[in-house]
Amino acid sequence: MATETLGQRIKQERLRHGMTQRDLAQKVGITVPYMSKIEAGKETPTEDKLAKLAQVLGMNPDELILAAGRMPTDVMNRLAADPTKALAFLRTIRK
Repeated sequence: MATETLGQRIKQERLRHGMTQRDLAQKVGITVPYMSKIEAGKETPTEDKLAKLAQVLGMNPDELILAAGRMPTDVMNRLAADPTKALAFLRTIRK
């Protein structure tokens, strides 16, 4: 089973809310072409824009940050506090 991309996740939620790309782009404060590139996987928005997208779509911002291949700052700080323990834990959750 393939992993859902950030763009696919955003598009799925946008459609679930009955929004067009234009609707979502306006609410987030970005251009429609940029919104299209995000959904196509050609652009990855900043954490601020990911947080705004999540807010508009009624999602947890960390979900989009993780889908973008980034680690939420608070999680990264906790992992960095004890890297050995963090790596051991992360290895337990591999598939």
